[in-house]
Amino acid sequence: MVAPSSLSDAEASTLPIAALTAWFALVEATKPIPGETVLIQGTGGVSLFALQFAAAFGLRAIVTSSSDEKLERARELGAWQTINYRTQPAWDEVVRGLTDGVGVKHVLEMVGGDNARRSLNALAADGRLSVIGLLGGMELSFPIIPFLRNRIVVQGISIGHRRAFERMNEAIETLAIKPVIDKVYGFDDVPQAFEHLENGPFGKIVIAGSR
Repeated sequence: MVAPSSLSDAEASTLPIAALTAWFALVEATKPIPGETVLIQGTGGVSLFALQFAAAFGLRAIVTSSSDEKLERARELGAWQTINYRTQPAWDEVVRGLTDGVGVKHVLEMVGGDNARRSLNALAADGRLSVIGLLGGMELSFPIIPFLRNRIVVQGISIGHRRAFERMNEAIETLAIKPVIDKVYGFDDVPQAFEHLENGPFGKIVIAGSR
């Protein structure tokens, strides 16, 4: 499969998992409607691809992070609003405030566990919860009544298929999207790369071999 010609080898290496996961959640599992609001949790590889896709398709993206610096960079990538969940732990209420009490149409759930309760509260009626990450726990926990009352759709996202990958690559080329790479490490620096990953990169970390 041919990678987008506009990308370097390092940039293209980020596409098969992180980019495709974000693409599948936002474009394949549902159809993006310009003007709709999506909540993207975090600023890792999947999240930043989701932000770039959301901006390209005219969605209003709200991004959460514990770092004001990362949130400022997310704004530069097209975030409509940002929320620091460390200084504003009731971020779901902030989301509802930003949407005039309606809530967002789509949440990309990157944490799992009890975090899903706030995600559910941040969703509008007929909203969608795309479960991608489970950093906060291996189970989702939320009350059933608002889930039923608001007709929430919950879908697990696990990468995507080849056809979706081909469509995504065409879109990346057409929309001139550039993957966000925090840092490129050599094979000798793999331990440092994993340490960087644990500390939370902004975008992707790439390990490149010598030629």
